Amino acid sequence: MFKQLFTTLQGFAGDMNRFLLFFLFCFSLTLVKASDYLPGKYKLTGKVVNKKDGKKIEYATIRLYNVSDSSMVTGGVTDSLGQFSISVDKKGNYYALVNFLGFKELAFSGITFENSKTHDLGTIELAPDEELLEEVVVESAYNNVDYQLDKKVVNVDQQLTAGGGTAVEVLENIPSIQVDIEGNVSLRGSTGFLVLINGKPSVLDPTDALRQIPASSIQKIEVITNPSSKYIPDGVGGIINIILKKSRINGFSGNINANAGSFGTYGADVLFNYKKDKVSFTFGGEYNDRKSITDNRDNRETYFNDTTLFQDSEGFGTRNRGGGSGRFGLDIDFTENDLFSIEGKVGIWRMERSMNQTYSTYSYPIDTNLNEYVTGLSRFGGLYGNASLNYIHKFKQKGHELSLQGTYGYRNNKEFNESFLYPFINGPVYQGSRLDEVGPSHRLDSRIDYSLPFAKYFGMDLGAQFRYNYSADDIAIAEYDTTINQMVDDPSKSNEISYTRYIPGVYLIFKGEIKNFGFQAGLRAEYTNREVNSITLDSITKIERFDFFPSVHLSYKFKKDFQMMASYTRRINRPRGWNLEPFVTWTDLFNVRQGNPDLLPEYIDAFELNMIKTWKKVRFSLESYYRITNNMTQRIQSVYDEGVILSRFENVGRDHSLGVEAMLNWTIFKWWEISLNANGFFYKIEGEVNDINLDNESFNWNARISTTFKVGKFLRFQLDGNYTSAGVTPQGRTEDYFVVNLGIRSEFLKKTLTIGAQIRDLFATGIRESIAEDITFRNYRYRFNRAPQFSLNISYRFNNFKQKRNKRTEDDGY
Repeated sequence: MFKQLFTTLQGFAGDMNRFLLFFLFCFSLTLVKASDYLPGKYKLTGKVVNKKDGKKIEYATIRLYNVSDSSMVTGGVTDSLGQFSISVDKKGNYYALVNFLGFKELAFSGITFENSKTHDLGTIELAPDEELLEEVVVESAYNNVDYQLDKKVVNVDQQLTAGGGTAVEVLENIPSIQVDIEGNVSLRGSTGFLVLINGKPSVLDPTDALRQIPASSIQKIEVITNPSSKYIPDGVGGIINIILKKSRINGFSGNINANAGSFGTYGADVLFNYKKDKVSFTFGGEYNDRKSITDNRDNRETYFNDTTLFQDSEGFGTRNRGGGSGRFGLDIDFTENDLFSIEGKVGIWRMERSMNQTYSTYSYPIDTNLNEYVTGLSRFGGLYGNASLNYIHKFKQKGHELSLQGTYGYRNNKEFNESFLYPFINGPVYQGSRLDEVGPSHRLDSRIDYSLPFAKYFGMDLGAQFRYNYSADDIAIAEYDTTINQMVDDPSKSNEISYTRYIPGVYLIFKGEIKNFGFQAGLRAEYTNREVNSITLDSITKIERFDFFPSVHLSYKFKKDFQMMASYTRRINRPRGWNLEPFVTWTDLFNVRQGNPDLLPEYIDAFELNMIKTWKKVRFSLESYYRITNNMTQRIQSVYDEGVILSRFENVGRDHSLGVEAMLNWTIFKWWEISLNANGFFYKIEGEVNDINLDNESFNWNARISTTFKVGKFLRFQLDGNYTSAGVTPQGRTEDYFVVNLGIRSEFLKKTLTIGAQIRDLFATGIRESIAEDITFRNYRYRFNRAPQFSLNISYRFNNFKQKRNKRTEDDGY
């Protein structure tokens, strides 16, 4: 059945471009037609003027709420004459709020639609808010990070130092997250985490997906370190969910952003939204080209056949990450209780690295000296796309809901890696290698979720999910032939492989509240069927396995401003495709890699105990955690040949992380606030590989301080300091480092135009050093991204573009 499914998917991918064009065209027509067939039955009208001088106010906001549950029904803005006309679909009792920046908000009650088709609010006079105009007020830190039962929600608009960057730069200043010098993200020390975009899995690898999302297109980020059984259980560290911006205000609105920075970095993104009555259509696009220069230094010793080979290298490399994409979304509220949406995205991602390195090689006891020069070029990237359908039906009882979701993703990866060895700069090539790897991948994800409240304070969530993945890789290796001065393919080193995996699963959660005590207990069951087919080696490795993932979340509110939360979850980190390759692949002249088809998944048991205390101007959060990882997977290095290092993935044992994370937000004055975050944990490794003991332990800690203040009405400054301590790895250690970033932002034209500037690594202190060693080798690495790095970004918002309010409750999952 799955071979037939894959054949169908291949045919779909082949016509992907034509399909997407047709898709966009059809739904553009749907937008127009749906708008015609879903008109509002009632009208709310009026005119808004300045009470002080009687002038018409354009772009004033009108929001209509249902009296019964205070839910927002619809909204709109005034036109150039200060007038508005808002369609209302259902009879009932409503109230309205009317406001504009710098004016006091007015409320209107007694709005009833039944016999009368139109309700006219007449001329609304808004009075200027003199206190707001005169005071110097800073947005509260409470808007920066919101702590909920099972996650931290970060407001991206408050991250001034990340302006003009990507989701990776935003994450650098978020509690529980670290980013290394190459932009790789880790969540509480683990690179094994799951990335969701609008609650749906990305077809790209986690860090690659984050690099493709401009910071300016993100509304908020949810960091879920201990997800419940309702969520996909993949990832050691948890889940990072990126919520993209979307407007729900009637009419046409949009947001345009552009940025430029050091080393020729530039980018731009646009987002437009059109809403009429029950239909909303969103479309946008982005392109970015981000560059950096890294200084490198390596000192390698390899012990092979009673000979020690020393290799000292120094040089620099360039890194260029970028790509472009377009996305669209269509939301239709067929009724107040039936919501349908479709989303799609297609793009091209790429990453390019170049290397210019001088090598000095000598050996002992044989005294030989050789000076060489190496150049290298690596390219990664390809086409990707995904589409999703969503349907939600809300029953009469609050919280009683049925939802359906289907997602398809496609990616065509390409990897190119070429390096040359010269006796001196601009000399003749006397050794070279090239790797070409091409492979498509397909992903299907469908799920159904049902929520049923009962007995007033209790509820139940249950659902089912099916995930299917297929990927293939064709790897070609070539070596430089000095007799003809060109690359020649080496069939003995080339390989072809495919991976197939499908995972059906079900879950059940029981939850409730008893006075101040809240609880949630769940269980998820999954069946995994995985097949790795090495076509070159004519070998197939299959795995069939049942797994169970329990979760428990408890909370207790002692007072209105103090609560404690405890949780336990079990998670899994499954090997990626290239972790399973059974053959040796040459990545350059001095490094080879090999996967392990017998690699077991990592199983994680995670415990958390958290507390939150709020005062008038201060919020304090303390999170303690203990995490055990079984079947810990590590890239183990060893000597493959003289001067050549092999990296192979192995299950090496288990690790333990026991730590405390503290966060303090303090509004010192109305114009100055400070945010402190510190994470300290004891880390212990227990394991061995190839009879080599890997036991190691250390106390690691990192701290962040961010201070924000406002000068005048529209100027804000932000200064961030990040420190990460030294730590251990299974084969060595990493050294500590410290980075300071500065951001400034100012708003103009009634806050429709925003200009910002950033300086990253202000004092050029972000040096990363590491050592890896065993009885066969020792390798020291030095990396430094040249700094400081400057960037400038500009954003324009028109027709009062406002972000969509998230209607999901805090315990919703994906």
